[in-house]
Amino acid sequence: MPRPHEDLQHHTLTDHSPGGPPIALALGSWWAIEVGHVAADRADAAIASYETLIEKARSSSTKGGDGLILCSHNHRRVIALLRLEGHDGFRRLASAWDEHHLVAQRHAIAESRSLLLYRLSRAEGDATIDPASSEALAFEQVRIGAETVADLAGAFAGAPGFRGAFVFGPDDDGYTSIVYHFAHLPEIEAFRATAHAERILGPAAKAADSFYSVHAMKTFGGS
Repeated sequence: MPRPHEDLQHHTLTDHSPGGPPIALALGSWWAIEVGHVAADRADAAIASYETLIEKARSSSTKGGDGLILCSHNHRRVIALLRLEGHDGFRRLASAWDEHHLVAQRHAIAESRSLLLYRLSRAEGDATIDPASSEALAFEQVRIGAETVADLAGAFAGAPGFRGAFVFGPDDDGYTSIVYHFAHLPEIEAFRATAHAERILGPAAKAADSFYSVHAMKTFGGS
């Protein structure tokens, strides 16, 4: 069933039905990732808002490419990912999204939000995300240095239930974003709890606020 549409600016034709095609994430591609912290009863409105923003970006001078919206199981985090051409596209996107959020603020769709530019530095295993899949996804943001990313990628090998993982390196010295793709959620949690993974991820691996089990709500583009 389509979600409620809350475009407060000019209307953009947007398909608000969930789902979409499988999305392949290419190594080295640039991605804007915004994490919205929302009240649980505003998650659907936030998803609809990000759907419209992504469609606008894909049809504008921002030249957005494939997109993806994730929602945490507790409906407190909505995460939008959009492939861009690089820094120029990100500057245009950030300006447009800031303007949109300023207008939307009176409706309190998001309690807080963070929009950052990343490059997909590692892609392990299956390089696609399919919203029709019943396998488990999780999203994490953690401060780890570039030199530890290779160690993390190596730790995935042989992990029970592992299907794929995407490690997005920050454009500055900020948070690394990770999308985990395993057969079942307990296998993701078990992987993060291993001594090796904890040593790589550091103390943040135990912080519930840095890690969310998620559903892929909507994809844009694909093959």
